[in-house]
Amino acid sequence: RKLTVAEASQALESLDPVRFYYKAEKEEEYLGFIAEEVPELVATRDKKHMVDMDVIAVLTKVVQEQRKTIKNQENEISGLNERLDNIERLLSVKKDKQIVQN
Repeated sequence: RKLTVAEASQALESLDPVRFYYKAEKEEEYLGFIAEEVPELVATRDKKHMVDMDVIAVLTKVVQEQRKTIKNQENEISGLNERLDNIERLLSVKKDKQIVQN
């Protein structure tokens, strides 16, 4: 079954990155998540660990969707820029005609 964008987005929004130290390594700071607080989609059944590949899958799905959105927005902006160029060209021609008539 495919991971949906909604599932991936919800899981990503639920992740809360933290800074932490392991008890045995107090001198080195790590970044990660508190396993008991991560969404079920990326947690093990016992909620004591998370599966890195699950997080990568969630991130991949969200990034893929964002790339589609960006591409659509780029296409829309390009179309709007073309329309604006045409409008400006028409206004310029109209303005030139008015100058010639006066």
